[in-house]
Amino acid sequence: MLYPLGVTTSGPPFGAADADARVLLQVTSVATTAEQAEWMADKVRAAVLNRRTDGSYEADITVPGGVVMQRVLDKEEGLTVAGGIYSYVQRYVIEVTMFNS
Repeated sequence: MLYPLGVTTSGPPFGAADADARVLLQVTSVATTAEQAEWMADKVRAAVLNRRTDGSYEADITVPGGVVMQRVLDKEEGLTVAGGIYSYVQRYVIEVTMFNS
């Protein structure tokens, strides 16, 4: 499950040339076993953070009129269980800048 947790901006208004934004997202992997939840969290971590040998990210994130500058694992709360359902919470920061027009 993917949850947007907010956007903070710096510089000119977001959407203007040279504007920057910090996007905070939470991913919660939910499963019936601890192993499944951890496996899914590993897959999410790899999808968001893995890089190719040239330094580019393996999974592209397309931002119309902009580019992703950086991706960071901000917080990893790890595994919890409630009512027999396991969840693994991770929070990521995606830093975006707009292209000069």
